[in-house]
Amino acid sequence: MAVLESRPFLAPASRAVHATIEIIEPAGTSFEDIGDTWEPGQRIVLRCRAELAPDFWEQTRIDPSEPVLLVGIATCLPARARWRSSARFEQIDGAWRADTLVEVDGSVVAVEVLADAWVVGPGRTGSEDPSLAIHEGAKLWQLTKPSKLELESDGAAFPTTAISFAQTGRRDVPWTVELAPEAEPFWKISSSVRLYINTDSDLAPAILDGSASEDLFALMQCDIHLAVMHSLAKWRDSIPPAQMMALAEEDVESLASFGANLAQSLGLPLSECLRLAREEPLALSARSREALSFGRSSSAS
Repeated sequence: MAVLESRPFLAPASRAVHATIEIIEPAGTSFEDIGDTWEPGQRIVLRCRAELAPDFWEQTRIDPSEPVLLVGIATCLPARARWRSSARFEQIDGAWRADTLVEVDGSVVAVEVLADAWVVGPGRTGSEDPSLAIHEGAKLWQLTKPSKLELESDGAAFPTTAISFAQTGRRDVPWTVELAPEAEPFWKISSSVRLYINTDSDLAPAILDGSASEDLFALMQCDIHLAVMHSLAKWRDSIPPAQMMALAEEDVESLASFGANLAQSLGLPLSECLRLAREEPLALSARSREALSFGRSSSAS
């Protein structure tokens, strides 16, 4: 039977649509191994296919002659970009099917892509007012959960991505450290924090090939220190120091563990680093630069 699912129009049951997404380019690549086969700059092409159950039309009260579309969507949050394509459902061999290709710009994409499929059409609202009876372009159905393409392998020591800041709406600086706003201490580092290198910057080649000055890398590390401690400091009131350390010891890949290691490199207890991050951030910055020997390297310019 049709359900409303908190929407202002009739939506079909989840089983009324069967949809799949597969990777067409790079050829021979699966969702599981794309991080090992995809190369930066390489285009990604996804194929979205869907078939409607025979009772889809009855559940939605849409006439089969009306346009109902399959919409394929690829979203890259780090690149702040989205790509989509659509195709109308047609009756083929007695079944209502649609097939569309989504092309993702490899020069922009980074870190991960979320692939989703929607069914869009004229939703019936049930209103007695003819002008309000149809919700044009209603999202009638979508996948329960988007498919994720993780474009980077887990081998890197710290999550780092080189990307154009101009194309992704970021400030014109050589690098930036970004945190997931909802990150919790037990989250994996790869999901919590990331260093972005601005490929538009003249400093990018030296940063990426490791030939930049030690002081430059020290500043980058200092930014990482401050970002991680700031993120963990948000939990000071709800997670006692002993519990935070227990989290750190429980999973060496967690944000808490990474913060504990950074605190050790600064010669401070994690609890003190978190206090400084909240109450005296400038003091924490100074401690970080001192620990990293900023301004004392032989390559300082």
